[in-house]
Amino acid sequence: MSTIEEGVLHLTRNGTHTHLTLNRPDKANSLAAPLVVALQAAIDTAKQDGTTVLTLRGNGRNFCGGFDLSNLDNESDDTLIPRLMALERMLQSLYYAPFATIALIHGGAFGAGFDLACACDYRLATAGTRFRMPGWRMGLALGTRRTAQRVGAERAFVFLRDALVINAEQALAQQFITEIADEVTWSRRIDEIAATNAKLPPKAYAQLKAMLQTNTGEADLRDLHASLVATPLKPRMRAYVASRE
Repeated sequence: MSTIEEGVLHLTRNGTHTHLTLNRPDKANSLAAPLVVALQAAIDTAKQDGTTVLTLRGNGRNFCGGFDLSNLDNESDDTLIPRLMALERMLQSLYYAPFATIALIHGGAFGAGFDLACACDYRLATAGTRFRMPGWRMGLALGTRRTAQRVGAERAFVFLRDALVINAEQALAQQFITEIADEVTWSRRIDEIAATNAKLPPKAYAQLKAMLQTNTGEADLRDLHASLVATPLKPRMRAYVASRE
């Protein structure tokens, strides 16, 4: 087993399993630029090193609080737009990854943190987890088609339009998550998932996944960018932040 600790992201590799832990607990593991870069690098490496299972969890009280807006006063559209485009590319890398991806979710999974969880094949959440995706309150077309592919267009429309807060039971009933599982069971469930997938011939999991996914990557990037430049972005984000205060 090998472990790499690089501040915002901890990586442990055990055989063909790669375990990633978001490590910004004081910021609800929100997705600042360095964390997105570290996640992208870890996913890219996993695609080359024989990884068969990749898990993703958050350190502290929350899985992930979403896109980091804590330094918004010092941002501009020229910095925010590239950050969001890089975030979308990372989420696509995770969603289309040729191995099993498992989100281990607790606390809150909000905004882009919800999208991070939703991008994983298996989505295990503790009973107290809450989910929300308020991106459309800022006019951001982030993760929209991925959400619809998970739960269906009509359900995704209501969830995204109304920026609903849902709990784990609601999320399970609506297929936002795949199961409710206490943290003490996570290690066992990872092993069980890996054992089930190991019954497939080599590369069969990747082929099956690719055949059943509709690849909307180019359209998602195009539509996200259009939503970011439609009107000045920073004022929209300021208005959203003010509405939460």
